[in-house]
Amino acid sequence: MSQGRPVEGPAFEGFVAGGLATTLPSQFFVELLPEIDDEAELRVTLYVMYAIGRQRGPLRAVRASDLAVEAPLRRALGACGGDDALAPAIERAAARGSLLTLALDGGDTLCFVNDEAGRRSLDRVRSGATPLPEGATLAPRRAEAGRSVSGPARAYEQEIGLLTPSTSEALAEACERYPEEWVTDALREAARNNARSWAYAEAILRRWEHEGRDEGSRSTRDASAQGAAANAARDHGPYEHLIVRSEADYQRIHGARDRLREGSPTGQQDDPKKD
Repeated sequence: MSQGRPVEGPAFEGFVAGGLATTLPSQFFVELLPEIDDEAELRVTLYVMYAIGRQRGPLRAVRASDLAVEAPLRRALGACGGDDALAPAIERAAARGSLLTLALDGGDTLCFVNDEAGRRSLDRVRSGATPLPEGATLAPRRAEAGRSVSGPARAYEQEIGLLTPSTSEALAEACERYPEEWVTDALREAARNNARSWAYAEAILRRWEHEGRDEGSRSTRDASAQGAAANAARDHGPYEHLIVRSEADYQRIHGARDRLREGSPTGQQDDPKKD
């Protein structure tokens, strides 16, 4: 980011009491902000959060073409690349996972914030439950170049968002290091965990590489086996054989009692001497 640039224009006079506010999650400041090293990406990410926060209705998204004509954003990008900085900034934010994107016909992009409302809105748009903005249509799925990344690339666009050139390169590198099935499954697991970003899927792959793909299932099986062994080894005490252990035992005991009562209405046993 730029350093040492003098402040231009009049000084800011302060926020007005009672003015409209934009809410930002705390995670933005403690997790995202320290990692964002591109000024345009930071400004675009913040502006997308602001623009979507102004909206009402089920579609929680904004088109890149609409962002391109927003005067405040154009001024914000003037010092870091101008209008040409918008598309790369959206691409970087999507690759980082702060934004989710959906390709529209005609080269436009629909941008969502990667929060619960944004993920839900993206899923509803894909399923057709929420209509697209007027005049917009989803771009057809691109034919994937290269057999080795076709599955992961398709999974990325289905589960996470627009496949950018940098993400395509990252997927290709991942497929050289891991089995293609691993890459696809990691993307789907990231989506199931509502963490729709390549960075999260890549972390899953690294964990599988170090711990083993089936370590989680194996740990669960081991815990169950250890629990059964501990139960078998437990000292049940000298009166264990007196404990009624099943419903069958309960029914047998109480059934015998009922039969005795039926044979002796008074509840007393017959005199054995009377034969």
